[in-house]
Amino acid sequence: MHGNKLILFIFVLLFAMFAVPGALAANSCLNCHEKLSAFNETEQQFNEIRIKHLTRDIACSLECHAATLSKFAISNFEQWTRSKHALFNVTCDNCHGGNPGSDVKETAHVGVLRDSDPNSTVFYRNVPGTCGKCHVEELKQFMGSAHYQKLQALRQAPACDTCHVPHEFKILNVSEFHNLCSNCHNIDMRVAPSDAPDRAIAALQDADNLKSEIRKADDAIKYAKQQGKDTSAAQKSLDNAISIRDSLPVLWHSFDLSNFNNVTDSGIKHAQQAQLDTGMPIATPKGPGFGIIVSLAGIIAIFLLRRR
Repeated sequence: MHGNKLILFIFVLLFAMFAVPGALAANSCLNCHEKLSAFNETEQQFNEIRIKHLTRDIACSLECHAATLSKFAISNFEQWTRSKHALFNVTCDNCHGGNPGSDVKETAHVGVLRDSDPNSTVFYRNVPGTCGKCHVEELKQFMGSAHYQKLQALRQAPACDTCHVPHEFKILNVSEFHNLCSNCHNIDMRVAPSDAPDRAIAALQDADNLKSEIRKADDAIKYAKQQGKDTSAAQKSLDNAISIRDSLPVLWHSFDLSNFNNVTDSGIKHAQQAQLDTGMPIATPKGPGFGIIVSLAGIIAIFLLRRR
């Protein structure tokens, strides 16, 4: 039995070492864009402006625009290589279309449209459908959101790439949410609710609390087992909490913060119940002991005596 597992492991390892790199090597999108800067057109525009300035005797160099150039002249390929899409071999053609088997630019780009074209797979209104080909459950949640309804009504609204930056496809951390949400949800823009950024932060912090309670419950169950106690009820409650925790990333895409909070709080209750079910004492923050109070009183008394 162990021999079969070892053979299977070696087969998977060899496949990852040889088959996957081979598949990537055959992808002309990667072969080409690995060598290109993504924004050569932007650089060319800056250079044209520079030439016009020089013809009018206006001192100018590309160094003036260095900050802007450095912002734009980043290779899409390099961004992609740092993403999870690269890890799972999700390549350019999966989102943009085209023919990755061709080395000829015109053939390779057949069907690839600019993101400003309403028929493009990466046109802002079409992005959810493109992402949803793989991220099915996230799309289902998003389609029930006010964001999606406004997006389909051609009104200003975020799509997947608003939060998950194109080509990087990163997941935002808690500190980044407030500024991003505030771009629309603020008093000046009059996009209700204006307190959405604060509520989003609170919801994510609540999710972190759930993770913390799950860790406590897991530790309590391990300790109870060492004491020879029955932990079946506690484990059931913990499993419920873990299931809720694992559902939160998908549920988030509904942008229904009230429901998200309710589900999260339910998970916290399950985790806390698991701790109670172990029969072990739950650690709670302790106030200052009598000894500490006496010590502080002594220090204050000495200070007052020295001031006389």
